[in-house]
Amino acid sequence: MRLLLLLLLGFVSACQSDKPNSTAAVNASRDLLIDRVFWQPEQNQSQHTRVNQHKFAITNTSLQTGYRRITVRFDYYDQHYHWLDSAIYTVNQSIEPRSAIRIDSVQTGKANPATRSATVTVLRAESE
Repeated sequence: MRLLLLLLLGFVSACQSDKPNSTAAVNASRDLLIDRVFWQPEQNQSQHTRVNQHKFAITNTSLQTGYRRITVRFDYYDQHYHWLDSAIYTVNQSIEPRSAIRIDSVQTGKANPATRSATVTVLRAESE
């Protein structure tokens, strides 16, 4: 019985491939890294109001998959890190595997006077 079990185990291990799995699922939230995030309220001269002004970079860490139409969410927090509001924005640029893009100027509407910080999160993107 032991001999049969050892033979079966040897046969199964010999049939396994040594190649890494190259069919990893596409996952924009995992592959796209947001960094160098900058936020500040800025005076809008035409409407005489303060607006949320953002700058950030997106790095594609995927080895194979490019992305386009990257949808991000900006979340705004008060001085005690309580959530105040959010805004959705779509980046209409493509990003190749293992590359980065810089987003220099995004305005997302009126700034809440209580806002002290903001974060950026990838929600989804189309794979290329």
